[in-house]
Amino acid sequence: MSENPVYIGIETTAHSTIQANANAIACILAFNGFMDVANNLLIPLPSKQLQKKIRRHRVKQKAQSQSQETKNRLQAEIATLKQELAALKQEKAELSSLLAITTKHKSPEALWQSEELLRRQMQEMQIEIDLNQVARQVAEITKTDYFQQLQIEVEHLRNSEVADDSC
Repeated sequence: MSENPVYIGIETTAHSTIQANANAIACILAFNGFMDVANNLLIPLPSKQLQKKIRRHRVKQKAQSQSQETKNRLQAEIATLKQELAALKQEKAELSSLLAITTKHKSPEALWQSEELLRRQMQEMQIEIDLNQVARQVAEITKTDYFQQLQIEVEHLRNSEVADDSC
């Protein structure tokens, strides 16, 4: 120790040092007692073997979940690709028919004439369809009770006009 001790406001005596040591020992003993009680009361941790089993089960579940997600995603992609394939097949069929027409008519003029002929035929077919539709609509109208009643009134008026003209 130095000859000139520094005063920091704490005086130590043999009694206070002994008391501090006793308090520290009491704390250690209390903690050890707490640990003994805690070890007896707490649920023991699962064994290493059980922990490994639980970990394997969780990994397996995660892998199955990821596998199912991947399977669903791939099925969706397959469905999309099938739709695209169907569209491409239809487009190929259309192009094949156009190619057949162009090879049938070697010159562009013949192709143009064939196209014009097809346009006229299509227009005539549309006219026929329109005429059929008009005939169907007229038949629907003439079958109604209201139209039948109007026809009777027209006949009656015509007959009354003829009778008036003859007088």
